[in-house]
Amino acid sequence: MDIKNFVLSYYLNSTEYFHVQKVENAKEARNPHTHDYFQVYYVLKGGLTHHLENQSSRLVHGDTFIIPPARTHYVSPDDNAVFYSFSFTPEFVNEQNISSRLARNFLNLLQTDTKNPLHPKITLNANDVFQVENIFSQLLKEFTDKSLGYNETVCSYTVILLTLLARNYFENEQAHPVSYFEDDKQFVMHCIDYVEENFTDKLLLYEICKRFGVSKSNFCALFKKITGYSFNSFVNRRRIKQATTLINGGYKIDTIAGLCGYNDFSTFYRNFKKITGVSPKDFKSRPNH
Repeated sequence: MDIKNFVLSYYLNSTEYFHVQKVENAKEARNPHTHDYFQVYYVLKGGLTHHLENQSSRLVHGDTFIIPPARTHYVSPDDNAVFYSFSFTPEFVNEQNISSRLARNFLNLLQTDTKNPLHPKITLNANDVFQVENIFSQLLKEFTDKSLGYNETVCSYTVILLTLLARNYFENEQAHPVSYFEDDKQFVMHCIDYVEENFTDKLLLYEICKRFGVSKSNFCALFKKITGYSFNSFVNRRRIKQATTLINGGYKIDTIAGLCGYNDFSTFYRNFKKITGVSPKDFKSRPNH
């Protein structure tokens, strides 16, 4: 079978970098094809079957999929199916435009992972369905109206959309994101990046394991193997490093605990002395401070 490769300019009203539409009668997507852009579908009404290489999945309201360039797929929509289609070029989602590290890692995974099959469906959790539908509605409005600043607005909505898709993709119990990295070190470095972005928040080990789709025992073993520290020890060291920076910056000691992710001063004090060898007060009064 001759596989057609679509380019973004196939859509006569597309911009240089993206195209948005609400589809009620899909025609061109019914046959196997590829394209040189990313594409996201979100089902509003009815259903469709998404065929991706040697896989297929049934999508209904609240389901979505994202396809990177050069992947063969097609859809078999119901007669009453209504869905959003958002297409955008790789250039539109370069590192300069996409500020979310999770979104960037997600896009990189979609394009570079050759060891594991790409999922033909993402089922959104109930809390994200309304937000995703609103994003698609706003994307369509900005694309249709093309008001002043619409490119920047579409880019902003795209960052949020990709972050939500990534979260749901990775939190799906069947996703097992640990297997999406080339080796253990790459996976642990990804986890470290997450810690760097969130160490001032409440980081619970079981929630981290759930987020990254790996058992507690495997996660702890991998993390200790690569970093030499347990996860909790690593987080505490990162928080105390921040605390020393704040002390050197002139912050009052009694305000630093909360700024570093600790809920109580006694836990902060205990960890600070254990890691640095001195109390926060003694650290502040050192001659070289």
